[in-house]
Amino acid sequence: MVPCHRKKERCLTIRGYKLPLCARCTGILVGYLFFPILIVFHLQLPIWLGLLLNMPMVLDGWTQKMNYRLSNNLLRLLTGILCGFGQSILIVGISERIISYVL
Repeated sequence: MVPCHRKKERCLTIRGYKLPLCARCTGILVGYLFFPILIVFHLQLPIWLGLLLNMPMVLDGWTQKMNYRLSNNLLRLLTGILCGFGQSILIVGISERIISYVL
């Protein structure tokens, strides 16, 4: 089960259908679609880029949690996509390094 709060006001609506995940989690899953592209095309992006792409979501979530500002679903979706792409970079990069050490 995905650890998503699933608050209805933070879920995206497509053609009247409310998605079961919040906008941020939906964005992360969309960002994961970059994973097979990285593998198939052997794109080796730096690990620091993967870490950097996670920061917008962390900052958006943290500033919202601390009541410094209000976020919106579009921002949650976009920062989620960046985070999912960043996590894909980290997984591919770290996996390739481990494999290169083993082989």
